[in-house]
Amino acid sequence: MENQALELHQVIDIFIQTTTMEAAVEVIEQHQELLTDKADIAFSTIIYNARQQGHETTAQALDERRDFIRSIREEKTNF
Repeated sequence: MENQALELHQVIDIFIQTTTMEAAVEVIEQHQELLTDKADIAFSTIIYNARQQGHETTAQALDERRDFIRSIREEKTNF
């Protein structure tokens, strides 16, 4: 299980490092686990930790990335 959590965090890191919307969508398509509740919780934890460390700008950027994933997740569940 610890291995799976590490893998999810690695996938989140890959997603965070994308520089275009197209690249972000490609990562999501390749790693559907980003659309899970578990990934959403992991994102929330990362955002919370960034805020706790005083990195508000980073937290806001991560929040936008999480919202992007949530919008794709919602689109997929509506079809």
